[in-house]
Formats: sequence, structure tokens, C-alpha cells
Amino acid sequence: MLRRLFRSRVVLLSAIFLLALILVALFGSLFYAVDPSALDVNNLRAFPTPAHPMGTDDLGRDTLARLMMGLRVSLLVGVAVEAFNVIVGAGLGILAGYFGGWIDILVSRTADMLFAFPGLLLAILISAIFGSSVGGFAGGAGRLLLVSLSLAVVGWPLMARYTRGQTLALRERQFIESTRALGASDRHILWRHILPNLAGLIIVSATLDVAGVIVSEATLGLLGLSAQPPQTSLGKMIVEAFSYISLNWTQVLFPGLVLALLVLALSFVGDGLQEYVERG
Repeated sequence: MLRRLFRSRVVLLSAIFLLALILVALFGSLFYAVDPSALDVNNLRAFPTPAHPMGTDDLGRDTLARLMMGLRVSLLVGVAVEAFNVIVGAGLGILAGYFGGWIDILVSRTADMLFAFPGLLLAILISAIFGSSVGGFAGGAGRLLLVSLSLAVVGWPLMARYTRGQTLALRERQFIESTRALGASDRHILWRHILPNLAGLIIVSATLDVAGVIVSEATLGLLGLSAQPPQTSLGKMIVEAFSYISLNWTQVLFPGLVLALLVLALSFVGDGLQEYVERG
């Protein structure tokens, strides 16, 4: 199975690179034990040196340490938002597609209402309106939680619409009709037949969506609406470094490169999974 999935070198290398980034984000601080908030006033906006392998920012904070924190935050937001989309969006989409009736009308109309607004613009609006009131919540992570929630609010309708369409087609299949004729309950059909047949498609869709969520979080970070000190994210690091790019361009290069490679790796892995599922 894995050989078929990773027979493309691009997908294999992307998966290895993605795994490496996740390991660095989770465990990198164990091997590079530098406080990302520590100030080195003697090395402001420094280029890479042995003491600071990726240099320092305008406050003298180690860029490598902050990059690992920013990568961890961006991945956390991406995974949290997609978990919400899968649980809520896919769950509602399956129920709407299988049962129809008022459930389908309620889910479809709610999704249509949210689709009427540009997704990222609505996320920016939510973050801008409520950001200041939650900034001090959860040890300063309130703004980050709000960003995750706002991206989830605008993201679940797409997952719901996708799974609803797949469920509508699946429920008319002959094996579903046969199972229902044998007296199986709706719960049994949903858990033993509908969900297992949709699981691969949902995983593929979620993998592809994570890349978009990370880019959206970075966009909010560029606008100053995402992570707040002492937290940081890849987008926030980029926008902070832009103010002194003429003095030290590497401070934009490193987070920008990691962000671009992360999104590309997720996209390639998602494409590989999609091809694998479609070929069965």
C-alpha cells in the first residue's frame, strides 16, 4: 500500500520533508534549547553566526528558536482548524446527505449564508472585532484561539458541501439499499458503510485544506491579527522582519522559505493521497 502511495518521488520527498518539519516543531527545542523570547542586545538584526545559526531579529531574539515556535503555532492552527472541519463539517454533511429533509435544508442554508461572504475577509472581520477582547485569555493565546475559530467558521461549510454530495451518491448504491432491506438501522449504515467509504476522501480533502489554512493564518499574521507576544507564527515573523529587510534580508528569507516549502509539501502529499484514493 505504501509503495503505491509513495511511488512518486515528489510525494515521497514531500512526505519525508513534512515529517521532518513536524519533528522539528515538536522536538526541536530539546536539541536547540534557546529561549525564543530571550533578548541579545549585542546582536540586533544579526546575520547567521555560530551563536545564532539563523541570525537574530530586531530585538536580538534568536531566529531559529522563534522559527521552531512559529512553525509549531502554524501547524497547530492548521491541524486544529481541520479537526473542527472534519468533525463538524464532515459530520453535518454526512447527516444532511443521508437523511435529507430539514437537516439538509438547515445545513445547506447555513453553508450558503457563510459562502455569501469571502472566507478570508470574514475571518479577518471576526479576528479584528473580537481580537482585543480575548487578547489576555489563556496566557496570551486568546488571539490565536480566536484566529483558529474564525478560520474554522469559514472552513467547515466547504467540507460539509463536499461530504454531502458524496453521501448523496453513496446512499443510492446497491449495497446500501441491500443493507437497508436486511433491516439494518441508520446508525449501523452510517458507521459501518457510509463513514468507512468516505474516510479516505475526507482525509485527502483535509490534507489539502491544511495548506490553505496555514496560508490564511499567515495572512492574518501579516495583518497583525494572529499570534501575539510571546507567541509567534511564520506569518508574524515575516511581517516583523519586513520593517528592516534592507538591513537583514535573511530574517524574511528563513520564515518565508519554511512557509512556502511547508505549503508545497502539504499540497504534494495531498495530491498523492488523492490519486491513491481515486485509483483505489
